[in-house]
Amino acid sequence: MVESGGLDEELRGTVTRGVVRRCAIVCGGMLIAVLAAGAGVFALAAASPANPLAHTVGSWEFASEQARADLEAGYHSGGWLSAWWQWLITAVTTGDLGYSRILHAPVAEIVTSRGLNTIAASICAAAITVIVVGAVAIALARFPGLAQSSSASGILGAWLAVPSFLIALIIVVVWGASLPNPATSAPITLIPGVAITIALAWAAPLIAAARSAAAEVWSTPWARALIGRGFGHRARIRTVLPTVLGAVRGPALVYLPTIVLGEAAVEAVLAYPGLGNALVQAAAGADLPLLATVTSIAAGVTTGLVLLVRTATTSGDRS
Repeated sequence: MVESGGLDEELRGTVTRGVVRRCAIVCGGMLIAVLAAGAGVFALAAASPANPLAHTVGSWEFASEQARADLEAGYHSGGWLSAWWQWLITAVTTGDLGYSRILHAPVAEIVTSRGLNTIAASICAAAITVIVVGAVAIALARFPGLAQSSSASGILGAWLAVPSFLIALIIVVVWGASLPNPATSAPITLIPGVAITIALAWAAPLIAAARSAAAEVWSTPWARALIGRGFGHRARIRTVLPTVLGAVRGPALVYLPTIVLGEAAVEAVLAYPGLGNALVQAAAGADLPLLATVTSIAAGVTTGLVLLVRTATTSGDRS
């Protein structure tokens, strides 16, 4: 007979090992993605007919002259791979990622300032999404006809077909005159437009999942019987809302990486000074230090989110 204390200890050990394994998978995947993305940018720059890597290496600015000399020596001795490796070593040992000739600032400074802007917009977008989806979920739990309405289904289908950058364009066209001027306004004044756009794009699939769950619940015989017996609005919400919200949690995680990637286009359309806009500007202007850095960050974050969702889903299925 096994003592309960031994079972508890074994269970804790199993949970700990599972957490450590998932963390290792996520962190390892992020590291591989960061390295692969940075190396890929250097390889593509070297393979391009214009060879922007060769032109950039000669004029690549660092805080230290020695860092630029090492980068140039690495490129001439081993090509793009040696140049990428030398840039990576310099970044890890000194924190110096180079200088952006497009944005006229050190890349590390751009990543810090613009990264904070992107995080602020993302947090606001998440808050708006929670409010919108929560309000719709309550309405679906309270009004059975809303979940089964063909008109609501058509509107939701059209909403799902609109990509985030198109939502941003619509906002610019319709409310362009009243939007803050990106050239003269503080970044905080531009957050609402970016956050609302991302929230609208993110809320659509979550509302679709909530509507499907509500329609399934209201189509059951017991639900119809309760309505026939005068099932009150508050009682409906208390009974159906947990099921509706439970159906939203999975898609909220699954669509998160897609929203992170789509934020780049939204920031570019609305001229928001975030990392996504910096990525678009760096790609358009062949700003190699900025492009390699932001691409690596985007690849690492997106890969981490995908692996986090997959490991969490796998763990939930096993339990």
